[in-house]
Amino acid sequence: MEIKDYSLVDHDLLAPDDSAGRFLLWVPGQTCVVIGSGSKSELELNAEAILADGVQVYKRKTGGCSVVLSPEMWCLSCALYGRKQIQSKDYFVLFNKAVCDAFARIGVNGLAHRGISDIALGEKKIAGTAIYRNRDLVFYHAVLNIAGDVDLISRYLLQPPREPDYRGGRSHREFVTSLGEAGFAPKREEFDKEFRSEFDRIVELLTVVYC
Repeated sequence: MEIKDYSLVDHDLLAPDDSAGRFLLWVPGQTCVVIGSGSKSELELNAEAILADGVQVYKRKTGGCSVVLSPEMWCLSCALYGRKQIQSKDYFVLFNKAVCDAFARIGVNGLAHRGISDIALGEKKIAGTAIYRNRDLVFYHAVLNIAGDVDLISRYLLQPPREPDYRGGRSHREFVTSLGEAGFAPKREEFDKEFRSEFDRIVELLTVVYC
């Protein structure tokens, strides 16, 4: 099974930039699997199913376990450049709250930060997030399950070797849901607008408080 270097559309955000920060809300063009920087494919992937379906596998710079991307999901990628940095756990809380607040303003209520870096609706996961950082960059991205097929996640991913306490050993089918399954149908352009104001607030906050 070939694992390619990460080259999806948000890859350009990893390059140095003169701005304080940028973000991109995008939709995968096709189904693929993305493994974390420290992932071991033999522990996380169902290689037989991936090969049978001809699904491409990429390796990203950020940590965390493997994820499935599909055209029924949204990917949110954020980059902050050239500023004093805070702890990774604080970035997760800051960005995840921004995502939840942006969704709430377009009528998607009940989302909350759970575990180390998840966004959940009640006891079920809606989004996984991850961070990559160096001395000049903090890169955060989230995979938001809008209407993705959870059975596809179960097909390509094994039970993860690491999981948050609130998962409690549940299978992908028992643990993961989508906004569609919960009765929501958010519009991407509306979320993009609301998250933009949240992102600008984060940049301003970090500039005033930490720089």
